[in-house]
Amino acid sequence: MANREEIRLEVQHDIIYRFFGERLFFPSIPNPRSILECGYGRGQWAVQVAEDYEQCEVTGLDIYPEPLPDQPDNLCLYGYNLNDRFDVPDVFEYKPYDLIHSRFVAQGIKSTRWPTYVQDMKRLLKPTGWVQMTEYYLNIQSNSGRLGIDSALRKWWGKYAEAMESSRRDPRVGPQRLGRLLSDAGYKHINLNTFQLPIGGWRSEPHMIRIGRDSVEMVSELLESASLWLFTDRLGMSAAEVETLNNDAKRELRDTTLQLYLPIYVAWARRG
Repeated sequence: MANREEIRLEVQHDIIYRFFGERLFFPSIPNPRSILECGYGRGQWAVQVAEDYEQCEVTGLDIYPEPLPDQPDNLCLYGYNLNDRFDVPDVFEYKPYDLIHSRFVAQGIKSTRWPTYVQDMKRLLKPTGWVQMTEYYLNIQSNSGRLGIDSALRKWWGKYAEAMESSRRDPRVGPQRLGRLLSDAGYKHINLNTFQLPIGGWRSEPHMIRIGRDSVEMVSELLESASLWLFTDRLGMSAAEVETLNNDAKRELRDTTLQLYLPIYVAWARRG
């Protein structure tokens, strides 16, 4: 039976896929032959791209590799720490990629690793290959401007940013660094887009109402997943204190008058 985190990852993939207009990636790659995913989690994206492109060889990396049920024959999975350089021959054979996909890995990657991480991905691409990087910015925003500085969500973000920085992780890599990292590494045709994932059914468009309603529980689980270990280990909070803060934040997530949204930053660029 799937645990809560597995269910959250499955729901997250479904919501993000619908929110991005049922696109697995944004650059135009008509017939990819080789794709790498960094941080495949429960494999939802990797499995779907392998099924959609049956002639493509898909490779997935994750620090906690999990065998996947009904794994497609064209999908290979490896255990790998993304903080290590991409230079292990058994994993990184000379097999340049059409696309390298990196999504929601900020909590695992050290702040100082990001420049070489982006450089390593570039080195593995075909001359016309693309990288796509997607990261949440967990400082949840209010479209109505009614989320006060004393709100639970603002307090949660302050604790999260402090704990991430204490762990040598960058809580703001999406809004502050993705584009610059790609530029500094010498990528071409750089695209940087900000998306606002609605939390709750406050948007007027029918499909956004559905996505927003579905995202309430997913974001609630995301905040809990992102905070429990960090806040207790790095900030010395008790489990009860973390639970209280999370419960207060979750109540705000359900308040549609706040018109909340979760910023998502997506950057894609070509090697040459």
